[in-house]
Amino acid sequence: MARMDRSFEFARRAVSRIVVGTGVEARLPDLLRELGTGPIVLVHDRTMAAAADRLAARLGDASCLAIPPGEAAKDLDQIAAATRALRHLGADRGVTLLAFGGGSVTDAVGFLASVWLRGVRFVACPTTTLAICDAALGGKNGVDLDGRKNELGTIRQPDLVVGDTDWLRTLPDALWREGFVEVVKMAAVLDAAHFAELERLAPALRARDAAAAQRAIDLAIAMKMAVVLADETEQDRRRWLNFGHTIGHALESLANGALRHGECVAIGMLAECRAAGAAVPAAVQAQLTRVLQALDAPTAWPRQFGDVGRLWALAVQDKKAHAGVVPMVVPGAIGTGILCELTRDRLAAAV
Repeated sequence: MARMDRSFEFARRAVSRIVVGTGVEARLPDLLRELGTGPIVLVHDRTMAAAADRLAARLGDASCLAIPPGEAAKDLDQIAAATRALRHLGADRGVTLLAFGGGSVTDAVGFLASVWLRGVRFVACPTTTLAICDAALGGKNGVDLDGRKNELGTIRQPDLVVGDTDWLRTLPDALWREGFVEVVKMAAVLDAAHFAELERLAPALRARDAAAAQRAIDLAIAMKMAVVLADETEQDRRRWLNFGHTIGHALESLANGALRHGECVAIGMLAECRAAGAAVPAAVQAQLTRVLQALDAPTAWPRQFGDVGRLWALAVQDKKAHAGVVPMVVPGAIGTGILCELTRDRLAAAV
């Protein structure tokens, strides 16, 4: 039985529905029929071929399309290859693209769905904590150009998000904790009560307790969708969700696959707090460090990626940067985000 089944109505388009819980995979055919989908192309990470074939068989007449694993799925050349595959499959405007995989897959397929024949139905089936807590929610679909993360993208809400928490059971520990780092990020700048709850849940999350994971996912959906409903196109409040990503994305690009996204966000949150100086009290930094360490997320800056010149060059290419100014949001207090400016000197002091 699903623990969460909610719909969210956006001003620019139809309702999005999010269904998350244990055993939800069995409901997927009925949920798709309720949505009114046509032919389905199930797009998946190549390493998940067996699981994708099983899901396609459950759906009856779905075609499968494999794409590379990880960030490689979001490379613009891979997106072009996927569009050619859709053409070969005869996918017309009645097709539904179903993303089955982690955050890179949901990003790539969301982008495809928004541009293929000027837009087709999109269903996200996230199979990692990172995807179910963040990447599959909110409609941001980014792809990479020349190694620069999310330099191209669209805002296109999925028609349906279906997350079966049983899919998370086989995740390695590093992938398991990634999504919960994003939940900490949200609570740190949005909701002190939720942050306190995550502090209590952290040991259970680290131990992979199913009830704790479901609760953290519920918190993530509630926090993120409240922000997205109020500011879908990131004109104001949605910028708060970028905490940890201004420096974190620069680190991720510089690391070139040596660090995972969630690791870079955890490190980036603390680096941004240091870069903000007195704007973030030491007690806030200490509290944030403790909860990340309780999740077994990294907190120290990796010395091998300490080239400030290269980091700054990447930071000023951030989508939020304007006229050489790089804005970032940090917690002035737990649960309260404040906007400040990243400079090269502040970056140097942070790393």
